[in-house]
Amino acid sequence: MPIYEIILICLTFISLQVWIIYSLRYRKGFLSLKQEFNYHKRKVSVIVAAHNEEHNLVCLLTSLVNQTYPTELYEIIIADDDSTDSSCNVVRGFMKTFPNVRLIEVKGRDQVISPKKNALTQAIAISTGDIILTTDADCLVPQRWVESMVASFQDDTAMVVGYSRTKLNDWKKASLVQKYEHMDFVVIYLVMAGSYTIGKSFAAIGQNLAYSKEAFLKVGGFSKINHMLSGDDVNLMQLMRLAGMKIHFNFSSHSFVYTTPITNWMMLLNQRTRWASNMKTQSSLNPEFFWILVSIVTFYLLNITLFFVDWRLGLTFMLIREFIEINLFYFGFPYLKADRRMIWFYPIWQIIQAIFLTTTIILGQFNLYRWRGRKPVKLSLPER
Repeated sequence: MPIYEIILICLTFISLQVWIIYSLRYRKGFLSLKQEFNYHKRKVSVIVAAHNEEHNLVCLLTSLVNQTYPTELYEIIIADDDSTDSSCNVVRGFMKTFPNVRLIEVKGRDQVISPKKNALTQAIAISTGDIILTTDADCLVPQRWVESMVASFQDDTAMVVGYSRTKLNDWKKASLVQKYEHMDFVVIYLVMAGSYTIGKSFAAIGQNLAYSKEAFLKVGGFSKINHMLSGDDVNLMQLMRLAGMKIHFNFSSHSFVYTTPITNWMMLLNQRTRWASNMKTQSSLNPEFFWILVSIVTFYLLNITLFFVDWRLGLTFMLIREFIEINLFYFGFPYLKADRRMIWFYPIWQIIQAIFLTTTIILGQFNLYRWRGRKPVKLSLPER
């Protein structure tokens, strides 16, 4: 057997071995999961950065003003990021009826690299809460969202990561891209949540996130990552982790958020490329997470190559991976209240995911995406 074939087989096996090891660790972590809740009431500031979201804000604000949490203990701050639509008027309409709704109009988005971080920073500066809760304008939160997220904070907790999934009213009528996105969200969060069960903090998504204002200020807010267009969630989480702060995942279904599904493949490609653009930052902030991502992409690329060298070995490696993943999904989906019947979609998801993940990670390293009409302005890593 030629040396290049031996090297190819060894590298494929090593990259597969990484996924097997972490899958087994996640399973063990879920089995030993014990979530503690603290029912001490704290002052909360729910902050949403919004740019031209007039059609989404009505639904979001309706869900936010109808929380079970005491009204006098939480405020809702909409940081309008220089919208050109009627977003501000929508917020003002709610302010007339609900005194805990506030509006801050943030101007000059063209003068900053990261408009969202700028809007969040200005809103946090005027907030009165001890805990900052964030979600996106196109999300819907359950009635006990604030109550549940706050209850996940222990006295020494810096951040609580929550779960979000796309809202599909009818799986059968959903398009292929929406089915893929829905299952992919579950898988992403399953892996993310699994890392927290073994004492790791690999990722966070701003659709459902909470952190103490004190912890935010201690790490300098977004100052160390302001040079990046995105990453107000995962990179902030990594800064807190590096500072030795405690971060937890909220497994309570009362905290699970819905987000609006994508409508086409280009939108999904752009979103996932933006997410993947943070991968290079993880090489310095969290090398372990970075190398896990590298091993996954490496396996996809090498496994495909192996089929042309020895299809039997290529098929064997692929079947092993499928067995490990299906087993993990079947075991882990209930923790996120995900329907196990969705696993029947696995063969289609797997094919798309192999192409999509590899493509977006490559594009992400060159910042080839747009976010709200903006392109990233530079390629660099944040200061430690």
